[in-house]
Amino acid sequence: MKISMITLFIFFGYSLPAQYVTEYSETKNASKSLQIAQSFINSEQFEKAYRQLKHTIKIKNNFAIAYRELGKVCLELKNYKEAHDAFEKSFELDKKLSRAAFFECGEAYFKLGNVEKAKFYYAQYQSLKGTNYANKEKESGLELTFDKLLEERNKNCDYIASLDLTYTDIQPINLGKSINSSQDEYLPTTTSDGEQIVFTRQKSKDNEDIMISHFKDGNWSKSRSFGKAINTSKNEGMAKFETHGNAFYFAGCMRNDTEGGCDIYKAELRKGDVSKVTRVEGNLNSEYWDSQPSITCDGQFMFFSSSRSGGKGGADIWMSQLTSNGEWGIPQNIGNQINTDGDEEAPFISSDGQTLYFTSNGHEGQGDGDIFISRKINGSWSLPTNLDYPINSPGKELGFYVQGDGKTAFYASAKIGGEGGLDIYSIELPEEFRPNPMVHLEGFVKDGQSGEPIKAEVVIGRKDDRWVTKTDENGWFFICLPGNKGYSFQVNETGYKYYIEAAFLEAQENITPFRQEILLERDHVPEPELVSKGAPVSEESIQIFFDFDSYSINQKAMNKLKKLSSFLHKEDDLKVEVVGYADRKGDVEYNKVLSKNRADAIVNFLKKEGIEIEKVVRNEGKGSILSEENNDTEFRRVDIVVKRF
Repeated sequence: MKISMITLFIFFGYSLPAQYVTEYSETKNASKSLQIAQSFINSEQFEKAYRQLKHTIKIKNNFAIAYRELGKVCLELKNYKEAHDAFEKSFELDKKLSRAAFFECGEAYFKLGNVEKAKFYYAQYQSLKGTNYANKEKESGLELTFDKLLEERNKNCDYIASLDLTYTDIQPINLGKSINSSQDEYLPTTTSDGEQIVFTRQKSKDNEDIMISHFKDGNWSKSRSFGKAINTSKNEGMAKFETHGNAFYFAGCMRNDTEGGCDIYKAELRKGDVSKVTRVEGNLNSEYWDSQPSITCDGQFMFFSSSRSGGKGGADIWMSQLTSNGEWGIPQNIGNQINTDGDEEAPFISSDGQTLYFTSNGHEGQGDGDIFISRKINGSWSLPTNLDYPINSPGKELGFYVQGDGKTAFYASAKIGGEGGLDIYSIELPEEFRPNPMVHLEGFVKDGQSGEPIKAEVVIGRKDDRWVTKTDENGWFFICLPGNKGYSFQVNETGYKYYIEAAFLEAQENITPFRQEILLERDHVPEPELVSKGAPVSEESIQIFFDFDSYSINQKAMNKLKKLSSFLHKEDDLKVEVVGYADRKGDVEYNKVLSKNRADAIVNFLKKEGIEIEKVVRNEGKGSILSEENNDTEFRRVDIVVKRF
């Protein structure tokens, strides 16, 4: 499908680009020249048709049908000003030549943002319905298409006329000739560090390729094909990186293992090069068109566009969840708030997992497809909001991507003054269109002595929230977390001392991920033995550590408490004192309550293990510990003192 786009409310003079000046037949017969031009039109050689029609008009400057055909060709070439000039000249010469030309003249003005003129010519088109004119039989099929579009176009015009131009100082920036060309470029994505951009280029009618460019010295390098590991002679595109940048998902069409017209594939990367390409496993793909994937930061949910049955109409946005066996589950339509009987395409789920951007021509908007935003609130998607001017235009915008800072967005549009067709732009998002503030956390778990990487489970906690991630063979992990929050980091790895540390993670102000290094200390010294019957030691202390601002008992502490409970069941002359503490952060009275809650949590656990209440002779929370030391972790604890009487 041909896509025409233009920036709102901007008028430019237009001279035909050099690539349109091609060879033409120099016949001196106007009718023969017109026939040659029409053959070029039928074979979609619009540049040649343009040149031939200009020659035709030079031979016969009052040739109404030549002006009508020139207007049609200029629409295809996105030369909207010359298009409406040519149409209007044909009307001046012969008003009864073509009804469809009035709608097309309205389209030329519509693409330029002149909605008053557009509505005038749409009304002229409507008024000619049922009348006689020269091209009535020839253009009857074309009119059926325009009749269906007419109501939508009038609504588009009314919407454009009502727009609030608050953000006129925020303008999209064309990424330039290193990225954009006379062909269509669209659906951009970048790595989390912003050093690479991947996008789709329409090389020909039946061939889309995935392209890549690198950001060097403040500029994008000349884009190149991702290579034969990804691209074929068929369509590939709509790529979206996993947030950490070590893999991306894309649509591949008409491959040997493709189930439908297009399916979703995963490309794994190693040092920037493709190491493996696989069709995603499970129930995600279908016999229909499945494309334009976007995955949540945790890798658990895939949003994509599909024409499969069971939708609301046209292309809908669907979501699939990763199952415990590593396969994708049966997709679910994300519902009537988002999907319409029109087309919803190119979803992008931001790193907060709660903010969704997508293209739609089914919701009220400016043209052939606008960018919308919806937020997940209490488990449901909100009514979508149009991002409006200057992001959207009377044409089609396709593919929206927001970087980790939540401020910088990339998307495709075909604005006047670009390189041609769909171009890729960047823009600073207005605050109300930004996702929730997040931090991209890149961590490494290493042996504190040797520096060797460790495969381990990392538990990240904040109040009642808990995230669990695992490192790879390089000791590396990546996770997205809500920004401007305090977190604890815990690692309980065999052979190493229990690690717990806290950090306050500010929301990202730029695209550089926060880096956390976790160094584990080897566990050479065995835990002290509890007092045994008849031993000269009168008391023994056991310490249980807690996350920042938490009184939940972790697994390692549970194991230690179960060992203590087993011992207490066997001994009759032991008494237990439980004293809770907090670090210095926060209000004094709050910390007093927190330390008491920690002590109570230990006592309650011992009760569940069958320890009689009489054995626990004291249960106290002492609040904050005052110390000149910088490490607060050791103060988030409970001391359990076992005494023999």
